Amino acid sequence: MSLRFGIFAVLICSGALGQQFGPWSTPVNLGQTINSASDDMHPTLSKDGLTMVFSSIRPGGAGKIDLWVTERDSVDSPWQAPQDLTMLNSPFDDHAPSLTSNGHWLFFYSTRPGGCNENGRTELWAAHRQNKRDDFGWDPPFNLGCTLNITGADEGAPSFWSDDETGTLYLYFARNLTPANGNGLDIFVTTCASDLDNCNRQGLWGEATPVAQLNSPLRDTRTAISRDGLEMIVTSNRTGTAGGLDLWLSSRASAQDPWPIPINLDLDNQNKCAESCPVVNSPSNDGAVALSWDRQTMIFYSNRPGGFGGNDLYMSTRQKLTGENVRQFSFDRKIEH
Repeated sequence: MSLRFGIFAVLICSGALGQQFGPWSTPVNLGQTINSASDDMHPTLSKDGLTMVFSSIRPGGAGKIDLWVTERDSVDSPWQAPQDLTMLNSPFDDHAPSLTSNGHWLFFYSTRPGGCNENGRTELWAAHRQNKRDDFGWDPPFNLGCTLNITGADEGAPSFWSDDETGTLYLYFARNLTPANGNGLDIFVTTCASDLDNCNRQGLWGEATPVAQLNSPLRDTRTAISRDGLEMIVTSNRTGTAGGLDLWLSSRASAQDPWPIPINLDLDNQNKCAESCPVVNSPSNDGAVALSWDRQTMIFYSNRPGGFGGNDLYMSTRQKLTGENVRQFSFDRKIEH
């Protein structure tokens, strides 16, 4: 057993077994229907997996970075051609969407006027729709206020999670207190104990605090949180990254536990393989994951070679282990240990 494997086996082998998922597969490009010759990035998935909203700088939008939506008839059906969300976009950057699990709210960040800072700062915005199945029924978005969008900083990359056990709502996001330095981004979190409508419309989100265990001296940004709150995938270029940006995993035994320090997603994969293991991260940028409700699919962007443009959207899947699969997985791990 190698020293590197031994260290990480002690840290996460038992946790991986408890979660009963196999390794993530080698990523595949989502294809030319979704990806363009421009940057396509930062996806979010609806709970039913039939809608994906993402950011793109492709032609046909309202300005710089715009929000686009694609739909499909079933989780086994192909994605349809993306359409511009004109009711949400502006001539400015509108980026990094995050759908809530109830489907009625969308968080994103924008550099449009009407916020708490001078134009050009990125700030957190939200939009509501009455019909969660109408992907073009969004009301005009509004700024989430100056408790979250503080003076002189950039806020972006929101990721919403609801703790069903306690009723507490969480909004994770990236904040840069030194906007001129791209490596100054850290992960912050704010909470609210009211219902989501009041949290957003009445500005009840609390003052945001950094999540120390998730942050590093370098760039730590867009997160994806599993529905049970036990896994978080972080985008970071911290020490140990294979390329520009990598996907990093923090996993915990309980949603009330603090988040542990993330490990590289490929190291977690290695702890779930008896022999050769798929590699997810590349020497290029890999980031901004959308995690499906069943935790078996993730979609993220990468600018690795072989795509159609700058950043393309890629998909990776994993198997949920049950019954004989769990026993075989445990047996394989004992052999490898």
